Amino acid sequence: METTIIEEKYNPLIGRKEVNVLLTHLGEVTPTREAVRSRIAALLNMEVDCVVIQSIHGHFGEPKSRVTVHCYDNSNDVHVYEPKYRLKRNKIIEEESKNS
Repeated sequence: METTIIEEKYNPLIGRKEVNVLLTHLGEVTPTREAVRSRIAALLNMEVDCVVIQSIHGHFGEPKSRVTVHCYDNSNDVHVYEPKYRLKRNKIIEEESKNS
């Protein structure tokens, strides 16, 4: 999986980087959120807990995906600024059991 940063801007009010990434995954399926989070965290030299995938959009017929990511300075800010459903998708928090 080849990772190319298309756009990166810093939001000082919230304390996060807002990054657009192009993934090239020739001969592979679209990568999982966990794989993309760890790849981007390593690329930006950050902790995985501070990286939240907003969206992964695959290009039809091409082995490319465009990813939108928020990278926070502090892992506590992730819980303040990101909605709960996005934290569940990124497996930052556990889903509650419906039986309890």
